[in-house]
Amino acid sequence: MAAMRRFRKTGFAAILVSVWILPVATAEASEPRRSEFGDLIVLDVYGSYQEMGRQAGELLGEEGRRVFEFNMKLYRRTLGGGLGAWVYDRILLPLTTRFLSDDTGLFEEAAGYASALGVSRADMVRSQIGAGAAAGSTVFAASRSATADGNALIGRNVDWIDFGGRLRPTAIRYHPEGGDLRYISVAWPLLQLPTVGLNEAGLAFSFNYFDTDPQMEPTSTSYPHRRVLQKARTVEEAIELFQTEFPIVISTFGAVADAAGNIALLECTTVRCEVFRPKGDWFAHSNHARTEAMQEEDHFRGPDSLDRRRLMERAVESRLGRLDAARAAEILRDRSGHSFANASVVGNLLVLNAVVVEPARGILWHSDGMQPYAPFGAYVPLTIGEASTPTAPIPASPYLQTEKYRREAAAVAKVRAALAAQLMDDDAANANQLWSQIFADPPGDLDLSRLALGWAHSLVAAARFADATSVLDTHVGAAASRASRPSC
Repeated sequence: MAAMRRFRKTGFAAILVSVWILPVATAEASEPRRSEFGDLIVLDVYGSYQEMGRQAGELLGEEGRRVFEFNMKLYRRTLGGGLGAWVYDRILLPLTTRFLSDDTGLFEEAAGYASALGVSRADMVRSQIGAGAAAGSTVFAASRSATADGNALIGRNVDWIDFGGRLRPTAIRYHPEGGDLRYISVAWPLLQLPTVGLNEAGLAFSFNYFDTDPQMEPTSTSYPHRRVLQKARTVEEAIELFQTEFPIVISTFGAVADAAGNIALLECTTVRCEVFRPKGDWFAHSNHARTEAMQEEDHFRGPDSLDRRRLMERAVESRLGRLDAARAAEILRDRSGHSFANASVVGNLLVLNAVVVEPARGILWHSDGMQPYAPFGAYVPLTIGEASTPTAPIPASPYLQTEKYRREAAAVAKVRAALAAQLMDDDAANANQLWSQIFADPPGDLDLSRLALGWAHSLVAAARFADATSVLDTHVGAAASRASRPSC
């Protein structure tokens, strides 16, 4: 997790995507099925949570197995060594998996996934831990005077490395039996916590990364991140669910909106929750606390988060009173404020899911593109059940047809190859060769100081400490180099 946070801050990513304008995704049936809209996977699952987990695992097929294996690799990296790690991995986690349950069906769903993938329940939970939980991300919520129709609107970029295209954007439409509401949960394959979601009552939820200490309580079974989509119909009900049962499994920034036009932001550690309510009819948020009570818990109030929130606020302000789904997509593509494509902008190169939610209309719009140009794809409207009227996708950005885009994408693809060798293949020698080629012919569209951090990490992995220091001194600055040397 620490490694992923470090690379989250540097702003690297790259992959060339194809984008199509696609038909509306609005079918209602009782048979599980998989649909694809460009790079977006949409799954429909039915029944108990164990049955829905099994169906999702079967629909993902070999792709799900590849993600599972990679998540297990990340889990082993995250676990580390020592007696405490051994006790947790070999004793506590298997006992938790076998004997504990929760009121959201997460453990039952994990058992269904395990059955479909042919793995143990304990390994399925290990895979979930390896995958990480929520994402960095930049979000805004607006309503009433801020929007064109007076209804609530959420726009969200889920900023999280997709590990060389291994994690495709995925939306699951849950049709649970019993008393739970039907809902859409957006993330990537095998992740059981929603990064963004919408239920049939018109309650929307957006889950941002909150870096507290501790960030997780792995022995807890409190998952309000799921329960809010299964049970809540209003913002107030969502707040009550988060403030009812502690400790929560993972710290949370949760933007919520409902069909009545109410909006709020939950700021939750594992043991308490505060609520931020904007003075006006909108707010933007990234990854640092807004409420005074949570300032002391905020351990990542760095310039990256502050930049993204400031630029999101500026993009929203220029459209106040006219905000609709199409303009929300424009905001998610915003790159103003910096001259480099890999800077800390709203439409940055680390967006995995790009989503717009209209609670009152019951529509969740998801881009059909992948990282690093996900916000620039066409936005497919996903509904729960049949839409009352056909709804056309929001067209892809014209930027994808320009020569500037093609030059930039080619440069970003080279960086992507170096990162893949470094982070995914553990091949420091190949990564360093690729990095040296990039710096021999620097791409003008990308900020070299950020790329230098990536190369320095790769040099450290190869025990080339003097070279790492030289790269930082040359491209980042002596002060930054000295600050980074203890990790070498």
